[in-house]
Amino acid sequence: MIISIVGIGYGQDMTGTVAQALHDADVVIGHKDFLAAVRELVRDEADCYDVRPGVGEVDDIFALRAQAAIDHAATGARVVIVSGGDPGLLGMAGPLLRRLHAQRSAGKLPEVRVLPGLSAWQYASARLGAPFNGGVCVLSLCLHSHSDEKIARQVGGVAASGLGVVAYMLRHNGEISPERYPTAEPAVELSRRRFLLLRDTLLRHRDPDTPTFLVSRIGEPDEAVVRAPLHKSFDLWTQSGPESVFCVPGADYESTADFVWSIT
Repeated sequence: MIISIVGIGYGQDMTGTVAQALHDADVVIGHKDFLAAVRELVRDEADCYDVRPGVGEVDDIFALRAQAAIDHAATGARVVIVSGGDPGLLGMAGPLLRRLHAQRSAGKLPEVRVLPGLSAWQYASARLGAPFNGGVCVLSLCLHSHSDEKIARQVGGVAASGLGVVAYMLRHNGEISPERYPTAEPAVELSRRRFLLLRDTLLRHRDPDTPTFLVSRIGEPDEAVVRAPLHKSFDLWTQSGPESVFCVPGADYESTADFVWSIT
């Protein structure tokens, strides 16, 4: 019994190991957009699907995908769970490992392989030059399970460190699916407030003219990069979408009109 959790990057930029796992799979599970991106690599006889059509408004889609994979693996099938980007960063590796841990007393469990993929922050870094050459911290500003206190602690630490910053989830999922991701305040206000927390905390430690970047639609033909100084970076947030990332180079940076890089 084996389950492979794979990252497919964006635009089919995946490793040979991931491509081989997809080719060998009997069952492939994941979001329909990710499945469409890899369908030509999966054998015609393989079962390729997502559990979403049968999911209720408040069901945990990630836990259900994990359980489906475990159930298939118990029959001897070679199962692959597909994540965009890397499976260990806002991907399916965590939910599957958590599900398996909860079932650790249920008898024989499948072997698990986590196969890495390129993350959005890596695409953004390459697109901008080398802004994180001296190190980088990746934050999820609007992850539903994170409290304001947790986000403030993380933002404070990275701002004081001088490390480069990449912020994911600039918009809360509750803006699109309020029934699945309820918030005590309008989700758009939560998103706005947390971005301003990041900006204002960085401004206490960094030059207000530090260049910042919004990278959107990564891997798509219309991929876009917008630049603004840190003190005007809220303008970038107003242009952000669910998959945009916000990038700030390390404190020891240099830049031209085309590229930015950190000094090591």
